[in-house]
Amino acid sequence: MQPNNLLDHPEGGKYTEVFRSIHKVQSASLGQRSSLTHIYFQLAEGEVSQFHKVSSEEVWNLYKGQGLRLYQWDGESDTIDVITLSAETNTFCHVVPAHYWQAAEPIGKDEVLVGCSVAPGFEFEDFTLIRDCSGLAQKLITLEPSLSHLAQI
Repeated sequence: MQPNNLLDHPEGGKYTEVFRSIHKVQSASLGQRSSLTHIYFQLAEGEVSQFHKVSSEEVWNLYKGQGLRLYQWDGESDTIDVITLSAETNTFCHVVPAHYWQAAEPIGKDEVLVGCSVAPGFEFEDFTLIRDCSGLAQKLITLEPSLSHLAQI
């Protein structure tokens, strides 16, 4: 499958859904969801994925490009983790825990293509941008001012 018909994503970048399981699961906190969803997600030169969170675990897989820096934060600690997905680091996937704030930006000037799998499946109602939580966005910027471009408020 090639990424085509990419749509603008609210966090930045572009995406297209390539899989949504017909199988349903019942989550105590989310209700009924597809058991798994998968998208292609693309960041072009100058694009970033703003800090956001989803209510399920999300697996990021690097497919194309030099790589990306993936940031994750639990919203409470004083530490923001930085995970580099690239051939240079020999790391091609990473799981972001449910309810963690996450953001990403390409390494270098290459376009980056990743796959993002979410289980239970992704629904936009389970998605929150940090800029909609100004207190948390300000806390993140205070912890790491260099990431302010990923938490615009």
